Amino acid sequence: MKKELLSRAYLVLFVLTMVAACLIGKTAWISQVEGRKWKEEGNSAKLKVVDVLPDRGNIYSKDRELLASSVPYFDLHVDMASEAMTNTIFERHVDSLSICLSRHVLTSKSPSAVRRWLEQARAKKNRYLLIKRNVTYAEYRQIKDFPLFRLGKYQGGLIAERHSKRLKPYRSLAFRTIGLHRENAPSIGVEAGFDTYLKGKEGKRLMQKLGNNVWVPMNGVSEIQPDQGLDVVTTLDMRMQDIAHSALLTALNEHAASSGVAVVMEVESGKIRAMSNLKRQNDGSYWESFNHAVGDAVEPGSTFKLASMMALMEDMNLDLNDSINLHGGTLMFGNYRMRDAESHGMYQTTIRHAFEMSSNIGVAQLVKKHYGKEKKATLFTDRLRSFGLHDRTGLEIPGEGTPAFKDAYAEGWSKTTTLAWMSHGYELLITPLQLLTFYNAVANDGALVKPLLVDRIEDRGKLIESFQPQVLNSQIASKKTIASAQELLRGVVTNGTGRKLQRSHYTFAGKSGTSKLEYWKGEDKYLSSFVGYFPADKPKYSCIVMIRDPRRAGYYGSVVAGPVFCAIADFCVATDHDFIQEAFVSNDGYGAPLFQSGYARDLRRVMSELNLPHSDMATAEYSVLMPSDSTMMSLENRIVREGVVPNVMGMGLRDALYILENLGLEVRITGSGRVQRQSLKAGAPLQTQKILLSLG
Repeated sequence: MKKELLSRAYLVLFVLTMVAACLIGKTAWISQVEGRKWKEEGNSAKLKVVDVLPDRGNIYSKDRELLASSVPYFDLHVDMASEAMTNTIFERHVDSLSICLSRHVLTSKSPSAVRRWLEQARAKKNRYLLIKRNVTYAEYRQIKDFPLFRLGKYQGGLIAERHSKRLKPYRSLAFRTIGLHRENAPSIGVEAGFDTYLKGKEGKRLMQKLGNNVWVPMNGVSEIQPDQGLDVVTTLDMRMQDIAHSALLTALNEHAASSGVAVVMEVESGKIRAMSNLKRQNDGSYWESFNHAVGDAVEPGSTFKLASMMALMEDMNLDLNDSINLHGGTLMFGNYRMRDAESHGMYQTTIRHAFEMSSNIGVAQLVKKHYGKEKKATLFTDRLRSFGLHDRTGLEIPGEGTPAFKDAYAEGWSKTTTLAWMSHGYELLITPLQLLTFYNAVANDGALVKPLLVDRIEDRGKLIESFQPQVLNSQIASKKTIASAQELLRGVVTNGTGRKLQRSHYTFAGKSGTSKLEYWKGEDKYLSSFVGYFPADKPKYSCIVMIRDPRRAGYYGSVVAGPVFCAIADFCVATDHDFIQEAFVSNDGYGAPLFQSGYARDLRRVMSELNLPHSDMATAEYSVLMPSDSTMMSLENRIVREGVVPNVMGMGLRDALYILENLGLEVRITGSGRVQRQSLKAGAPLQTQKILLSLG
């Protein structure tokens, strides 16, 4: 039995000895052979390098007004177990820190409550205590100077994690055109089209793991700073953008429409000065939720008649003074009846007048007559293609819609109806911007230019790249055809559907359009349009306005879209230096009011800014601007004396009120504008009395 017990004991001892030997051997192997490998893996579990996203570049208007910018924000934490933050340092600063945090950051907590909170976090060795999220840069600068925090990252324990938000100072103005940069959805607008420039270059940051999967940045030589993105300067003019937005919004509300578009383009260069897209939301308000001007291809209706007429003039040498029968405003094409917008009862008239009154019957008959036989329809579609109407504009932002035109005699082509309906803007699709580009070519004497939305790329004010106007086709049609097209568009405004929109101080040319939407459903929905350019003789800007589904106060293009076009044109003419100079001194004399009176310094500045010819004879505080001869204005004194009723005729209300009330007069006002009449005679003895000013 003794031998049996000893054998078992020796067996156990042998097993234990072998296990111990294996453990010792493995330990030696790990420490000596694999030690370096496991040390590196241990360090990698506590340290890692992450990408640091750079701030995106800014987007500016043509006058360098900020349209989109990345604003820095900070998430602030505190390492309450930092080795450099000794108990002595903590106790010395915790009271004053608690007061500062209570007053400026944790305002819902008292200083004593904040102190207890900090002490509990230190007792728990919290290495990532959240102070506040989304702190602005100004707030961050204030907080990092608080007691304790001002001692620096290690003794103070403050950890600042920087990130940025994209902000648009102009909010809804050109919202979709400027665009959005989105992480989990497609970017849009300039933000998407110029992302390569805007996004910058990523940096690197070393992060340390504190436990509970919490990673904090470690500043030092291991950090590579990101490079901020480049700045994009657009062609947008925010003054024009504002008036286009406001005029469009007013019309949408007035007509209870579902959506609308307004685009303003510089004729010679193709630079887009304004692009507004508004759509009714569920709450009845309007917002830029889609860029209809660029992405929404529609049946344009009567605004397309210009292309049909130009094709006829190019191919058939059409004479605009020839006679045409309008059949009273209704005519059958195949099995379908076509009607003009109004039952005018007109029969014989000229082709010119048929276009001016926007007769569907007239244009459809001409196209059907000249292109409807002997396979000539191909000639019509080829001619439209030569105008650039089949192509995208190539605008630099994504999402441009594709024009849709039927090929002659292909599937879906009707020999009896397609030409007739295409002639006035049906059975085809085109975006508002593509249609405007065509009209802009007519205004530009036939030169088709690419729409331009971005002017240049800069790096903190230094020019990196500029984008020049690009001519896509130097002559889309003969000079004779272009001149006749310009004549037709002027006639629309002087004699046709746009005659009620005429302006006394400038001329414009254009075409109205009223197309029926979803006509196959039998619904009364319309697209109201007006597209043209101004001034008519020396075009500087082209403009298109499209308003979808107006529900009240009319639906014709000249009634709904025309006033928006005119509001935009009025603003451009009233604020553009070239327009003012041309109107001020003309063959017929002065286009501006002859007697402008007011603060001399203001009048002097206006004349200087506009570079208008004038002589300056004024030495008094107030002056009057009046003609000295046929080519020059003169700035002369208007004296204001104590005890005498002053002459405020021709002054603006601000100047007149300032003068009269400082002399002790009680002022009453009727009308608006400048002072046309004053109830007290200028030069009469001044007494404490009332004076009535009539403005006009």
